[in-house]
Amino acid sequence: MPEERNDARQLSPVLENYLEIIFHQEIREGAARASSIAEAAGVSRSTVTSTLKALKSMGYVDYEPYSLVHLTEAGMHIGRDIAHRHIVIQEFFQHILQLEPNVSNDVACELEHVIPPDVIRRLGQFVLYLRSREDDWKNWQEDYKEIRLEHIQSNTDRDLVRNAPPMLAMRTQMMGQDELRKKYR
Repeated sequence: MPEERNDARQLSPVLENYLEIIFHQEIREGAARASSIAEAAGVSRSTVTSTLKALKSMGYVDYEPYSLVHLTEAGMHIGRDIAHRHIVIQEFFQHILQLEPNVSNDVACELEHVIPPDVIRRLGQFVLYLRSREDDWKNWQEDYKEIRLEHIQSNTDRDLVRNAPPMLAMRTQMMGQDELRKKYR
């Protein structure tokens, strides 16, 4: 039986994000405030208040209006899990696939809610494995960067076709896979 993503009740990605935000603030500051949660989430304070009430009724936060917010044990477990998922995914995209930090962060924010736990575990193991082999890691990074740059340069023709008028693009789609490979290699 596959591991559950978050306890018995499946939380929405929005609620998971709140638990992650509160987790980070509680670790950093000892507690979270509704105003700082609103700022981090980019929402109004009234939205945070209604969300905190929902999380409290689900047993994930200790919250009273105008007071500090603390995660319960269950909330801490989920907040820590989501934060861990985010870090693993961001590390993979930023350091393995060499995407820009802001892109890696945005992708991690989206994927942390949908990637199964066993995939997260394997991604984390892969990142740790590569980083544990310092010389191989540096060579691998340099080789991968070189391959990407070569691929970008060789994709010029493909990009022209992709951005071509619809009739040309349709004609290109009608070509067989072998023809496409020969023409655009």
